[in-house]
Amino acid sequence: MDGKYIYGIIGSSLKTVSGISGLGSTPIYTIPHHSLNCVLSDYSGGDFDCMSKEEVVRCLLAHQIVVEKVMREHTVLPMKFGTVLATPDEVLDLLSQGHQQFVEALTWIADKVEVEVAATWDTAQVLREISAEPEIVRAREAIASRPGQPTVEERLRLGHIVKASMDRHRDSYRERMIDFLKPVALDVQPNALVSEQMVMNVAFLVEKADQEEFDSQVGQLNDLFHGQINFRIIGPLPPYSFATVEVARPNWEKLPQAQRILGLPQVISEARVRKAYREMAAACHPDLNPGDNLAGERLAKIQEASSLLLAYCRGAEGLGDPEKGLLLTGEAVERAFLIIIRRSATEVPQSTYNVALPLQ
Repeated sequence: MDGKYIYGIIGSSLKTVSGISGLGSTPIYTIPHHSLNCVLSDYSGGDFDCMSKEEVVRCLLAHQIVVEKVMREHTVLPMKFGTVLATPDEVLDLLSQGHQQFVEALTWIADKVEVEVAATWDTAQVLREISAEPEIVRAREAIASRPGQPTVEERLRLGHIVKASMDRHRDSYRERMIDFLKPVALDVQPNALVSEQMVMNVAFLVEKADQEEFDSQVGQLNDLFHGQINFRIIGPLPPYSFATVEVARPNWEKLPQAQRILGLPQVISEARVRKAYREMAAACHPDLNPGDNLAGERLAKIQEASSLLLAYCRGAEGLGDPEKGLLLTGEAVERAFLIIIRRSATEVPQSTYNVALPLQ
């Protein structure tokens, strides 16, 4: 797999990044287009989807080191890990087609950083505290009052009660922590909890000028919990959780199908797609079609078709005349990019950890 590995987009020129190299120890450089510069290095290596976990972690670390080094002197719009384009011309196509999106995103994240706050508690201590709760006491006493060893069902029931209590405590703590830090942040993105010791794992978007105040606020939060919670600040980081660029090629087979679903001609535009979607969605919305069990399914197909065509229109904007629209042909699709600048899709799930509480 040979090509150009992309780390991010910046709005200023960059010749080299001293002291670091990219994936495969290759030099970092930029390809400019108007006011934008793509930060990249030559790549000759394996497909990331086929790599071992250890190889992926090693490459991801190299990717992050480059982005975070560049961030020290430039506002950088991070690219999703593993983005490789074939040629410099494709890089220029990307910068051309996504120019407006990239400029707007760089303007939005200018002078801002991501700061992650992780909070952990002592699970054994929490278990000791909640073991005194009336519901847990009653369940434990009911088991102890019967002769013989507790059954599997009894242990599972007690475990579910304990887990529910821990989840309530964790959710309450996390909500209080986020509410306390929100006033000094511009945006908040919860991330997954990766262990039963973790109470909070949240990314905050913060003005660079407010970093010191944010760190102080975390210190005050630590005081409020009287040392019962351990807080760790990670950052400043590029805005990985709030504005990461994802790039893909449109699926030629799906685009004509989406075009037919919305009843559009071969020449399309954002305005035409939106108009067709509004008219069809209004006609088949489940609320307006009581008793029609397929209305929801039809609406979902219309939404999917609209999203795909809008992404194509935005990605292929530089390939056609905005006034006349875009011709949906194989050649146009082959050159177009689907460009999405998205925040992290990670949500905090309900915990699935097993907890054990002594029966005595």
